[in-house]
Amino acid sequence: MNKKIILYFFSGTGNTLWASRQFAEEMQKHGIETRLVPLPCAVPDNLEDDSTIAIAFPVYSSTAPPFVCDWIRSLPETKKTVPVVLISTLAGFSGLVKGPFYHILKKKGYMPLAVREFIMPPNYFHKYNDARNFQIMERAKSAAADFAKEISEGKSQWPASPSFLNPLQLVAEKFFKHGGTGFLGKGFHADKGKCTKCGFCIRLCPVDNINSTTDGYPAWTGKCQQCLRCITYCPADAISNRRMKLVLYPGYKCPEISPDDLLPAKSKEQP
Repeated sequence: MNKKIILYFFSGTGNTLWASRQFAEEMQKHGIETRLVPLPCAVPDNLEDDSTIAIAFPVYSSTAPPFVCDWIRSLPETKKTVPVVLISTLAGFSGLVKGPFYHILKKKGYMPLAVREFIMPPNYFHKYNDARNFQIMERAKSAAADFAKEISEGKSQWPASPSFLNPLQLVAEKFFKHGGTGFLGKGFHADKGKCTKCGFCIRLCPVDNINSTTDGYPAWTGKCQQCLRCITYCPADAISNRRMKLVLYPGYKCPEISPDDLLPAKSKEQP
């Protein structure tokens, strides 16, 4: 096992970043340095011989968010057999992560080393109280410790799955794009009586879907991928979605994560 892991993560409401930190802390206990890099960012163009790549993301429609899928597909081909660890967080079911991404990475020359899903509190329907969420997170913390131990001891697995799941992953991704962009994504708006024009929602958006209008208020375009960052972390609780009436607001926030921690790397230098 290499002694250094570069963990590229995307987190919407904080669950995946929290799980990534738990994993990094556990790997450190086994003498393996783990550095976290927020997505979106450029794909690594210089793969180090002594490093392992890890990728962490929340599950949308049984697979990764579309822009994360695109990032994984854009990884450069390699002959170095770079090990890859995959981490996903979810509240329900994920059937199109382990198999399809195994084949994508293998085809590019990577070595799929380990994959693990962590059950976390739900984002859309945060029906659980704080005590229930705490129990879920404690179980996830224990699972992260077990996962790190397996990797450090060379006992981790990423079983290959039938390649017929690959087209299903593409279908699920396309379905999500149409659902997020074509319907739900167009329902966001800011209450002008509450909005302070701070622009934080614009900086939080991982796919540049929110623009500032001529009067300074945010406006949503057609690229939304339903990460819920804008509606969850608006400092003024000014954002809602006309087409998501059953979702409670303000939404779930991982209690140990600051919204500043979620900013894409390109946004951290902005005022």
